[in-house]
Amino acid sequence: MDRVSFSVVRTLRVMYLILALGVPVTGADLVREAVDKVSTGQYQTYEALLENMGLGFYGGPEYNQGSRGRDGWIHGGTLGNQEAQLFLVDQFSSMGLDVSVQGAYGNVVAQWPGTETPQKIYILCAHYDTTSGDEEPGGDDNASGTAGVLEAARVLAQYRFQSTVRFIAFNAEEDWMEGSREYVNALPKGTNIAGVINLDMILRPAWDYHPEEPVDLEVETRKTPACTAWMEAFVQAATAYCPRLVIDPKSHYPDDWTSGDQGPFLLAGYAAFTAVENTAEEMWYCRSNLYYHTGQDSGTALANSASGPGGAIYDYDFATNVVKATVATLAMQAVPVAPRFPSEQGQDALEKDAVHGAAPVK
Repeated sequence: MDRVSFSVVRTLRVMYLILALGVPVTGADLVREAVDKVSTGQYQTYEALLENMGLGFYGGPEYNQGSRGRDGWIHGGTLGNQEAQLFLVDQFSSMGLDVSVQGAYGNVVAQWPGTETPQKIYILCAHYDTTSGDEEPGGDDNASGTAGVLEAARVLAQYRFQSTVRFIAFNAEEDWMEGSREYVNALPKGTNIAGVINLDMILRPAWDYHPEEPVDLEVETRKTPACTAWMEAFVQAATAYCPRLVIDPKSHYPDDWTSGDQGPFLLAGYAAFTAVENTAEEMWYCRSNLYYHTGQDSGTALANSASGPGGAIYDYDFATNVVKATVATLAMQAVPVAPRFPSEQGQDALEKDAVHGAAPVK
């Protein structure tokens, strides 16, 4: 037998053993598999449920405040805020994660411990509160980011990783990051947080004014070597696993890098960035989004109506691509070991993971 023929036979034997013995695939194959499990329908379901908190549709009559809104504050919050907290705890728990409600602001923290280096922690976060007001559904700001955390958690909880992944829904971000500041200040000295991704407004990238502006994602951080490396890891993962997601390279280092739940982590010296549809300046001064922080920020209101000035609407495909890039980044960095449920493939686990009315949209 010549060398080439022997090599072919050896390769076929290895492939046979993998199939026969059920040896799991690793590395890039598992990352690709995880990315492919991200579901637009499931994401949309999470987002819609969150923006309706305050009407008692999830928690029952005791949470019906007569309007949608999730304003949060110390030692409490609106009924909608409390209902959202209940929903988040239930969803993370249904995924088999270790869940706790922490601090005076009620941050919901879910953890997936690593198998080999559990002390090395990656964090994916978003805020679940809204600004104050009788009708503040906060569909884009920030049910969109919180739904992204839930969908990423649903997918990543189907795998084992060498390092730990934490999923955090922060409260009171609209009160200048009170929840995340409390969390960071309470971290034990020497906590090894390897990287933080904050999702804040990822659902409405098109502009109301200047509709000619490109539909892209802003990835913003502090200009330090560690932050730059962490941000570039995300960009590279997006390029490899979600090439349809366009990332704006021009505004990675804004002056207001503390504006958002990544801010307390950055100030404490951790590598972190925020993924957001448009910069704060574009929203504040260029009027890219007319409806955030208003009662119209909802999938059933003007924020999702093509009759607006620029025809901008909720872009669920865009948000899903952000989640895919996030899943790819965390999976690559935390290092996949094996599927948690080896017999489950593709979307088979969707119904299993959905509880209390959070079944995927068909």
